[in-house]
Amino acid sequence: MIYHFGQKKLDHYKGLIIKADMHLHTQIAARLAQLQPAPAQVLDFGAGEGALSYRLADAGYDVTAVDIDEKSYKCPAARFVPLDFNDKAAVDAFVATHQNQFDVVLGIEVIEHIESPWEYVRSLTSMLRPGGIILITTPNITSWMSRFRFLFWGRFQHFGEAQLSYGHIAPISPWELELVLKRSNLKEVAVTSAGTLPPIFITGFDLGLLANLFMLPFRPFMKGLVDGWCIMATGRKP
Repeated sequence: MIYHFGQKKLDHYKGLIIKADMHLHTQIAARLAQLQPAPAQVLDFGAGEGALSYRLADAGYDVTAVDIDEKSYKCPAARFVPLDFNDKAAVDAFVATHQNQFDVVLGIEVIEHIESPWEYVRSLTSMLRPGGIILITTPNITSWMSRFRFLFWGRFQHFGEAQLSYGHIAPISPWELELVLKRSNLKEVAVTSAGTLPPIFITGFDLGLLANLFMLPFRPFMKGLVDGWCIMATGRKP
């Protein structure tokens, strides 16, 4: 797809709200099918209502879902473990008791909420079995839209004052995320665009239209992951 017109629609999986960008969950499922096909044990570390856990369970994965609010979790197909992510001692205890237990560990739209992204990645990696896959997604601060915002306002997209209200505190570039995975001794590291932000992305007569008109002439000269609302990073534990 090279264009998108209109507002993104809130999507669902089996009635559960997908609290992620459009198409991101289907892209994650497809990537896992390539790297670590079912059956495999998956840790969804930050599962929300459980839409992705449900999708992966339906695909044949054995899923353990973790999040802070048990009342919000609604997936009947995966076991749920409540964990207060604001309680460092509790998180450290969970990580310590689940060393080398999972074939796949997911951190979907979580790392941007974390004060110590490097420590976070190493904690997730420690819960992987040898040969297991880590998969992390986060907003793409190098997208053409984010570059436009940074040029004029000095802030990356998704990381303004408004986003502090839901905890976006740690912008991380594709280059840095790749470096973190490699420095965590992961192999086969790959970082790709994900979500929905094609070269032409117009939602109406708004700032997005201005950004499209301004940035299109510069696209042939841009390097890196220009498209994609998010980035998806994967690596394999030796």
